[in-house]
Amino acid sequence: MLRPQGYVTVSSPERTQEFDTAQCGHCQRILLVKPGTLSRVYLFPQVDGSMREEPGAGCLKCGRAICLQCCDIGTCTPAEKWLEFMEAVGRAR
Repeated sequence: MLRPQGYVTVSSPERTQEFDTAQCGHCQRILLVKPGTLSRVYLFPQVDGSMREEPGAGCLKCGRAICLQCCDIGTCTPAEKWLEFMEAVGRAR
């Protein structure tokens, strides 16, 4: 990703790795992003220490990077909308 939102450092006795990160615009999940890619490519850690690459996803309605689970849902529900809904429910009680 050319403009990552952050980064994470993972340290173990054998090695230290750094990854670019993005945050899902719908559920706020942190996503590991392959550095230097023009399109979104997500990285998923594997048990053997390697990384599996998957094409990333973006919401066509709000334009944010989203996780693959939110992409499968197929609706645009940004975190801010969900929080506003929960506040309205709280006020109604």
